[in-house]
Amino acid sequence: MATELVKDCQSVRSSVSKFRSYHQSGIALIYVLLIFLLITTIASQIVMNLWLHTEKNSRYLERTQAKHYALGAEQYVAWLLEKDFEQDKKNNRMVDHEGELWNVETINYEVEQGDIELLVQDEQGRFNVNWLANENNQSGDKAAEKGGSPTVKMFENLLSTQSMDPQLAYKVKRWVSKEQKNAAVGTEDQIYLLLDPPRRTGQTEMTSVSELLLIDGFDSEQVEKLLPYITVIPKSSKMNMNTVLPEVIRSLNNNITEGDALMITNGRGDAGLSNIEELNQLVALSGMAGLFNAGNQNELVVFGSQYFSAQIKATYRGTTFYLKTLFYRSSEGHVQVVGREIGPSQYWTPANEMHSTGSPEV
Repeated sequence: MATELVKDCQSVRSSVSKFRSYHQSGIALIYVLLIFLLITTIASQIVMNLWLHTEKNSRYLERTQAKHYALGAEQYVAWLLEKDFEQDKKNNRMVDHEGELWNVETINYEVEQGDIELLVQDEQGRFNVNWLANENNQSGDKAAEKGGSPTVKMFENLLSTQSMDPQLAYKVKRWVSKEQKNAAVGTEDQIYLLLDPPRRTGQTEMTSVSELLLIDGFDSEQVEKLLPYITVIPKSSKMNMNTVLPEVIRSLNNNITEGDALMITNGRGDAGLSNIEELNQLVALSGMAGLFNAGNQNELVVFGSQYFSAQIKATYRGTTFYLKTLFYRSSEGHVQVVGREIGPSQYWTPANEMHSTGSPEV
């Protein structure tokens, strides 16, 4: 009886030992799986971080290369402008028109693993909004403003041809006016400070056409409508009658019809106009004789340009870099960059809306 009891105890001890052995083996297996899972997670994280870092560097290098392509196109435009000046000087005819070398219109250049789209425009062929900053009126009376502000009247005419409120011209004028001493103009800041978001008037020349969106009465749709016909360059600039758009010609006088404006632009010929006498002959043909004999209109007119812009879209391996550059060409023919806008922008003038006669081969 005792012997059987001993055997039973030994059997129980053996079973317990086996259970403990199996239990410990299961825990060890779980530990191994957890360690493997941890190692796998860390390895995956390392691989993912390496991939992201590589992709980030790749995109950065591609964007840098696209940027250099754009800057190369910028230098090319500067060279074209300097070359054009040399040719004009050699021909002793300092004019700028759409048949010259600088007039590059939506040309695609293939480069290594990419391409460059380029559009060059004469900024003095459009209405310069900063002209309104030339005229500061202290009276605060709209009738007086009309009498002493020919450029305000021009902007009124341009707004009217685009089916927009002509009174917006006065709001723009007050926005860029430096002096706001009278009650009518001095309240402008108070009006804008009550808007959402609050802001103050510029009281200086604009630096971008997008600034129009800050002026009460303008919205994105109206700005886009005006885009092909306006520009923002220094107020000292004048209108180049060899590149001016028909809509801007019509702004000179509300009696100029669309047909008259087209007659003037078509009459400029392949070589452009070189002086006020040739222009007056075209104006006389359109029934507007004497339009440029008056001092106000005559003072706005030139036949060569100093301000040009280039819209550049450079692509390298699927990465695109957008650049808009403003050039200034001095009276000695030296070209320098005076402004850049980086990134895609809806405020760039669409190429298909420019009234151009085409561009020469380059």
